[in-house]
Amino acid sequence: MILVPLALTFLLVTACSSDPAAPAADAGTADSAPSPDSSAPAFELPALWGAPVLADSDDAPDVVSVKLVAEKTKWTLDGVEYDMLGYNGKLPGPILQAKVGDEIVVELTNKLDEPTTIHWHGLRISDQMDGNPRIQNPVKPGETFTYRFRAREAGTYWYHPHVNSNQQVERGLYGAIVIHSPDAPRYDRERVLLLDDVLVDDKNGVLPPFLGSHPEIMHGRWGNRLLTNGQASSRVTHTAKQGNVERWRIVNTANARTMELEIKGATFRVIGTDGGPLEKPYTTTRLLVPVGQRYDLEVSFEQAGKVELISVTQSVDANNQLVEVPYAVLSLDVAAGEAPRAVEWPAFTPPIGERQATRTVTVELNGQQVSTGVGIAWTMNGQANAKDPLFTFDEGETVRIKLINKAGPEHPFHLHGQFFRIVSDGNPWTDQPGLKDTVLVPGLSTVEIIAYLDNPGRWMAHCHILAHAELGMMSEMVVKPAQK
Repeated sequence: MILVPLALTFLLVTACSSDPAAPAADAGTADSAPSPDSSAPAFELPALWGAPVLADSDDAPDVVSVKLVAEKTKWTLDGVEYDMLGYNGKLPGPILQAKVGDEIVVELTNKLDEPTTIHWHGLRISDQMDGNPRIQNPVKPGETFTYRFRAREAGTYWYHPHVNSNQQVERGLYGAIVIHSPDAPRYDRERVLLLDDVLVDDKNGVLPPFLGSHPEIMHGRWGNRLLTNGQASSRVTHTAKQGNVERWRIVNTANARTMELEIKGATFRVIGTDGGPLEKPYTTTRLLVPVGQRYDLEVSFEQAGKVELISVTQSVDANNQLVEVPYAVLSLDVAAGEAPRAVEWPAFTPPIGERQATRTVTVELNGQQVSTGVGIAWTMNGQANAKDPLFTFDEGETVRIKLINKAGPEHPFHLHGQFFRIVSDGNPWTDQPGLKDTVLVPGLSTVEIIAYLDNPGRWMAHCHILAHAELGMMSEMVVKPAQK
């Protein structure tokens, strides 16, 4: 059976997640956000399962200070060793963990052979700290740069480069960010699940050339191995206990693959999205997760047996018909235990309430033939890698943005530094409650969002299929600061 991502054909092997790991490194600094009440009792950060956690080297209770080193590393997949990249030698990188209101200081040292930056995907911070290479001079090999910002909102986020990102992210430079709310319920376990895929030539132990095929140029780089927390194995099974309730923090870190996820053997509800905890959790049977999006799930083990997180892929059967094929990306053996407990969800108030748009703009996503490079440029409003901003807004504006995809391939649209809500039209890619920073725009379709432009600065807007961004589908939106 051959797996086909959209029009592409690749052999897929199933994946499973890595075992829990211990802490390691530094984080923390400022933006304009109130500091937590110093008279409140100390907040104990929950243990996180899935990757090492960066160790805080600052003794101050409201400062998290860590160090990240971008460097070459070796990585083994199904017994084959590859030359990859990692933060602190890890693939994926260690988890950056803090609580709402903390100052975060991250000292980045570049030991690569090329420049890099770090973008803090989803965090509403200063544009000077956002990793935008149009603003920040990329960190050269051998140099160090310190990022400083404040954790304004609870939620699940992630970090990755914004220089040569279609290669640097694919080769391992990415990691999770977890910002905790003291008001969140305590769960029996919190799992961080970075879902990915990677394209490998396992016969030669290398990654095939980037932008080396027409399908990759058109649809992005689809992998032939599914990964969970950097591991791929159908043989690894983890354990849980009947009656336990867990929080799963899911991030789609792939270069191009939209994930369709189901859970077999347990019940779940959605408790968080890109913009953090939901006011009202909801239930569903399948999650559509484009590149860059995040979901927090509350998973209840109501019975003993096997529980699987399933990634539903498409395949061609013996009759040349397109069929769905489920692959387990996390497997759990649930031991017999007690009856499940109910978890009371507190009254979370979203960081931005719903507001009426006072302006409407249009962003057209398209491609065009060019005579240079690979022969195709991906465009936003007719421009590839536009030097001038698409739009200039005033701080505090609420804008309806019509995203019109005039091409066949899909585009996950990501806006830095802001949150928006998706206008539902009844399709699964628009029926997504909560605040978002990434939205899927399928081929030859229109999706509308209501953007809350409350964070002043120069903000990148781009397709998160990294090959598309590299080939031109990258621009900026400017939010002018309000007059004081």
